[in-house]
Amino acid sequence: MNAPAFWTARSARERGMLGWAAAAVAAVLVIVLVWLPVERARARVSAQLPQLRASVAEMRFQAAQADALRALPAREAGPAGSLAGLVASGALAQGLPGARLTALDARRLRLTAQDASWTRLVEWIAAAGAAHGLDVEEATIEALPAAGRVRAEIVLAAS
Repeated sequence: MNAPAFWTARSARERGMLGWAAAAVAAVLVIVLVWLPVERARARVSAQLPQLRASVAEMRFQAAQADALRALPAREAGPAGSLAGLVASGALAQGLPGARLTALDARRLRLTAQDASWTRLVEWIAAAGAAHGLDVEEATIEALPAAGRVRAEIVLAAS
């Protein structure tokens, strides 16, 4: 028997009940196949949202740091002895009060600071790297009891 013949063979009451049953089955299928997966995905994304926002904030911070590094002046190209000359003149130590610089050889120098601002020390290292091609070779940094203050001994090498 085909579907139209089956339908017409039913009484009005049976057709009404079959219609309601079909509507109920369709509603259950919509809930199970559409609404539940969408709700699960919404809950998963909602749970990941704080982590994603933190990642975006970290990327923005890193982009700002990259922009600040790009804004630093270009490295100076000079003779190998110019590093000792910079140390002797005291020009390199400017911007880092209380720090002592000593030339270890023509390409390396030692920075010693008993009580320095951590922020200023990091900025000074970045500026010295950009301006004079100095990279940190070895570092010993100890936090002092005062907030933001450190004791540091750093060996910098010309790249």
